[in-house]
Amino acid sequence: MTKIVTQGKAAGFEPLEPALVRTLVGRIQEILPLPGVVNAILKAANDPYANLSLVSDIILKDQGMTAKVLKLINSAYYGLSQRVGTVSQAVSLLGLEKIKNLAMAVSLSQGLFRWSDLPFGRKGLWHHSQACGVATSMLAQAAGHPSPEEALIAGLLHDIAKALWGELFPERFLAALQAVHDCGEEPLTAEKEFLSVPHPEVGAWMLEIWQLPEILQQAVLLHHQTKVGKVDDSVSFLSQALYLGNQMAKLLNLGNGGHYRLSPFPLAMLNSLSLTAEQLVVQIMDLPQAFADFLRELELEHHETTTLNSLTALLRERPVLLLRGDEDPGPVSYFFAAFANRIEALALKDWTGTVKEPGTVVVGEGNDPGEFLARWQQSPPPPRTSLLLFSYRDWGGRGPTPGTVPEVHLLGPEWRLPEVVKALTPGKRS
Repeated sequence: MTKIVTQGKAAGFEPLEPALVRTLVGRIQEILPLPGVVNAILKAANDPYANLSLVSDIILKDQGMTAKVLKLINSAYYGLSQRVGTVSQAVSLLGLEKIKNLAMAVSLSQGLFRWSDLPFGRKGLWHHSQACGVATSMLAQAAGHPSPEEALIAGLLHDIAKALWGELFPERFLAALQAVHDCGEEPLTAEKEFLSVPHPEVGAWMLEIWQLPEILQQAVLLHHQTKVGKVDDSVSFLSQALYLGNQMAKLLNLGNGGHYRLSPFPLAMLNSLSLTAEQLVVQIMDLPQAFADFLRELELEHHETTTLNSLTALLRERPVLLLRGDEDPGPVSYFFAAFANRIEALALKDWTGTVKEPGTVVVGEGNDPGEFLARWQQSPPPPRTSLLLFSYRDWGGRGPTPGTVPEVHLLGPEWRLPEVVKALTPGKRS
């Protein structure tokens, strides 16, 4: 695992040594004990003399686990050609390792996410992780990956460390989130400052302690990296799919992972996954319904998408002009490509500032609004026309004072759908 250098003293907190964090993770069973059925499955899975019948018997002793395992196996995310009616049939079809991983994911994610004392709501992180799992599985299936269930489990567990932080360091965790929200700090930088070790590494440690497969450990460790370096092809695929699945869940504000900070969607990553930009647009467009279907099939708690529905309704009524700079298209561009009924894409260098149709939403992504604004101000826009500019980093005075340039809205570095709805609602300012 990557070593993290201790950061300087965070405001109001004594320095936290990474070695202490590692020690506490090693005591995870005392801090967040696993249910008895999971411990029994782990013991059987690591017993060279255990057989499939023994694992089936262990799962059958827990009715809740039995129901969840069968529902998940029969969902679209496993893609089995036949319906599985019994646990013994499931174990026989999928094998001991996959059943162990599935049982662990169901128990860990529900038990830890649902009840941990998280500063942004107990259900928020669980819903975010579910949405990430669904999105990652969808990407894996679209790319022809042979194990979409592996992608689902990686998504369910990718933010597992945040549940632990809610138990061990709630004040530090809240301070890190406030640094992201109020000061525009990069999330992993804030985590290093207040918690010394970022959540991908802590999550990988946790999966190692729980003896989950190395590929899941590595995917969780790398899920914020756009370039994963020299790793096995299977690890590279899963970690990159997980990166995109995580960003898709945040882009649609499905659940709450603590913030809605977006990162780029590199075309090189799509190429590595054998996906096209058009396929990614389809996956984003299909994710809300797929997520709702997943929750319904597994009889999980419903997630409200009223704001997303309101925004997509607005976009059905207004044309969109998507301006693209020299960088690869970003997540916001993909969002509008997925949900706008009428959309035109144009290179920024070719835009004269002219907007032909009233009510057009002009969208740009970039860290410097200067060129967008200069072209916008070259000619008066038609009525109800809006310019939305999104930045991956805090604007920090680089744009106009909000409200001083009519119908210009600076968004970012967090992508919050209520702010977008407000910007596109006539008579309001963001």
